[in-house]
Order: sequence, then structure tokens, then C-alpha cells
Amino acid sequence: MNAVVSRRRLTRVMTDDDRGVEVAQLQSVMHRIQSSLRNVPPAQREYIANALLNLAVTRMVEEEGKTLTASILMRLGDVVAHSDAPPAPERAVDLNHING
Repeated sequence: MNAVVSRRRLTRVMTDDDRGVEVAQLQSVMHRIQSSLRNVPPAQREYIANALLNLAVTRMVEEEGKTLTASILMRLGDVVAHSDAPPAPERAVDLNHING
């Protein structure tokens, strides 16, 4: 598996379709986040998704810039709006086209 990685970048760009290791790493991180969120008081749990989204978008803007972040989020929104089901957690979301 080949990947283009930079220490300062938030994202990793895969250069082939063999993503098993990448998915395993993502699932491990997701599990760690879910485990740590169990300690959040019930009154604050409803804010978790929004807080994580805000952190992700802020980091994306810092790493990728406003224009590229806006493009990524627009394409992600298009995928979500035009899909019959939510994106599968075991696969990367295909952001290569707009369904418009």
C-alpha cells in the first residue's frame, strides 16, 4: 500500500485501492474516541457530534485552507444528500464527483 503522508497534514492520500491497513487504523481511532466519550456527563453528550465536527472543520481549514475545505465539505454534503444509506464506515467516502 502506498500513501502520501505529511506530518503537518490532517489527511492521508491513498494511491491504490488496497486500504485494509488504513481502515484498521481508522477503526482503532474511532473505537478509542467512542471509549473516551463514555466518560462525558449525560448533560453534555448531545453536544459531542457538534463539537467533533467543529474540531474537524477547524483543523481542516488550518491544514488545507478555506477553499479546499469548502470543496471537500460540499462534495461530502452532496454524497450524503444523494445516498440511499449513510456512507459505510469500512470504506472511504468517494468525493470525486458532484451529483448535482
